[in-house]
Amino acid sequence: MSRGVWEVPAPQLRAARLCGAAGAEGGEGGEDGEDVTVVAPLTDAHVHLELADLPAAGSGTLARVLDLGGDPRRLAARARTAEQSGAATEIRWAGAFLTAPGGYPTDRGWVPAGSTREIRTPAEAAAAVAEQLSGGACLIKVALHADAGPVLDDPTLSAVVDSARGCGVPVVAHVEGPGQAARAAASGVRVLAHTPWTERLDDDLLAHTAERMVWISTLDMHRRDGDTQAWETATENLRGFLSRGGRAVYGTDLGNGLSTPELHAPEVEALVSVGRRAGLDDADLLAAFTGAPLLPDHAGTVSVLPAEVRTAGEALAALSQSRPVRRTALKEPPR
Repeated sequence: MSRGVWEVPAPQLRAARLCGAAGAEGGEGGEDGEDVTVVAPLTDAHVHLELADLPAAGSGTLARVLDLGGDPRRLAARARTAEQSGAATEIRWAGAFLTAPGGYPTDRGWVPAGSTREIRTPAEAAAAVAEQLSGGACLIKVALHADAGPVLDDPTLSAVVDSARGCGVPVVAHVEGPGQAARAAASGVRVLAHTPWTERLDDDLLAHTAERMVWISTLDMHRRDGDTQAWETATENLRGFLSRGGRAVYGTDLGNGLSTPELHAPEVEALVSVGRRAGLDDADLLAAFTGAPLLPDHAGTVSVLPAEVRTAGEALAALSQSRPVRRTALKEPPR
């Protein structure tokens, strides 16, 4: 399969009426609701909810978040509570980091209990994958951080990928250190949790990954760290990846220097800027903020923008005005 995990068309903008408590009484649509423009759910595709502060009512700007490393039982409970309370931000998750014994991030003080699962052999891979999926995971996360300790060997990594593929879900990898992006690509990993920043990828590897992978942006974390070299390497890698037809999605690594689960203006600006340099049009850029093609659009929530927004370019300019709502709050939901 080329160009991503799932083939998802660019999001369509549709007019709708936001009704009930979610609608602004006396708004443009009259006393019974508010006229809005609807887009697919704006998504932060890299968060760590146990290291951040998502209010019970959800985010004010994000309709969906994807947790990439946490205890699947606690995340499932949190998602159920959010759904039952009517929160407009949907929670999805990958479950625990699958890693080598003693590998990243098992030795990090910020890791909550239950957020890592060590795998010693290929035989353990299927069980580890099954554990995460039984906890409601929608993809599988592996850690390949060669600068921080041992990493999964090739047979074990391939066994994780094969087990996940057999269950119909992709694998997302944290890659850090020389050669780890190439290892992930060779093994069939379909998603990179970060734009690679520890090495400049050559043209052949960029072309290979562009045909087979989705990258999650997380560019601004380097500016937050003051790491100019990492920022330059990541932005150039992402430009090369996108210019060769790769697909990227917006993600912040919430919990790493950020604690508020909202659209993060510096990450938005960085992704749009690199995307335009790579030749992406407005529709493809907008799709990057909806989680497509990483997460298909069957969420219980959507994002709404002001009624006067009519084009993808206008939607990009108005992202800061977005609000998440449950589909059931729309009188005429998008088709």
